[in-house]
Amino acid sequence: MSRRRISGAELAEELRAWFVERFERLETLAGAFTELLACNASGHLQLNDSTRRKLKAVAEEFLAENETVDGCGLIFAHSALGTENGALEWWVREDESRFARYSIGVVPGADRYYDYEHHEWFFRAFNDGLPALVGPYIDYLGVEAYVVTLTVPAVLEAKRVGAIGNDIQVSDLGAALLPLLQSCESDAVLLGSHDNVLISNTSRLLPGEFFAPSGTDWASTPLSPASTGLRLVHRT
Repeated sequence: MSRRRISGAELAEELRAWFVERFERLETLAGAFTELLACNASGHLQLNDSTRRKLKAVAEEFLAENETVDGCGLIFAHSALGTENGALEWWVREDESRFARYSIGVVPGADRYYDYEHHEWFFRAFNDGLPALVGPYIDYLGVEAYVVTLTVPAVLEAKRVGAIGNDIQVSDLGAALLPLLQSCESDAVLLGSHDNVLISNTSRLLPGEFFAPSGTDWASTPLSPASTGLRLVHRT
């Protein structure tokens, strides 16, 4: 049975609901992660093997329940650790039932050092304290895939200590949302905060391309959360 045709306004509502739900799930994950964290006497985060095992269990449950998500975890601010080195606890999907902790260089000057504090997905969540969506981009120093990253602040005892996020590969985002866009009665494009295409129902616009339509034949609708800068543009 074919899906009924919908208007651009109806499509915007469905997309808004989809992304709001993803960020609600991420906020729930953030709560599950941060309740396992603790600080030492100096006020810095302490991570031990026991904590890491518990974090792993939470991450694996999240990945098992969210098939669209390719990886998830915690990214800690250097200031919260009290060290020049970074720290990530990140897990990726190997297949439908196997997940693995991903090892990333966090020592300045070392091989493949990943200076994550300068990435938009981190500083929007940690510095600005807002939900963020960044991409699509090729994460050469991380999971080395074409991804979109969603993040929210990691908060412990009313203090931001980093970011909690998940990656969605562009191919999986398309599998989830393209049927919805294809049901729209006109050309429709989902754009990120920098007017980069996330997904569209026209072959003329591919993920990652810049697209800033102008003129009266295009309508633009902001999506939620507002801080992500997501918007849908569609022909009127």
